[in-house]
Amino acid sequence: MSDSRRRFESVAADRAVSNVVGVVLVVAIVVILAAVVGNLALGFGGSMGTPAPQFTVSTHYQADGAGNDADRPYLNITHTGGETVDGTKLFVVDSDGNDVAWVDVWTGSEEITADDHVHIDGHGSDGALNAACAGETYQLIYRPDQETSHIVQEVEIERQATGPAATYC
Repeated sequence: MSDSRRRFESVAADRAVSNVVGVVLVVAIVVILAAVVGNLALGFGGSMGTPAPQFTVSTHYQADGAGNDADRPYLNITHTGGETVDGTKLFVVDSDGNDVAWVDVWTGSEEITADDHVHIDGHGSDGALNAACAGETYQLIYRPDQETSHIVQEVEIERQATGPAATYC
């Protein structure tokens, strides 16, 4: 046999191995991609949690404490419309992380519908919370279970308490 024929045969034999390696690599890439896509789809789908009910709230801050026991400044948070909310799953949380369930505040209820409100002044039934004074931030958080929470509203009190109410701040 001539040298040129041997070179041709060895090239053909190498080419057959290249085809097998190529097929194995393509199959491996497809399997890895399928595993990644499956993991992402199942992982994100399982961690969505329970959605928060759709409702709106309004807030009113009374800096002079008018109408409140001992004239303490206070914040009213009112459900103004939308879905009924479970008062055992809706929490008022202050800037230090202290929280009180809506249902546990003296004006709160277990079933929250339009025009229901909570009265926050950091005293009495909501005494676990910081006083409603300038610089304090409250969040209204919906917690349908131990692993899920949704911030519904955040309120920062910007005005200084006035008159006798200022003694509480």
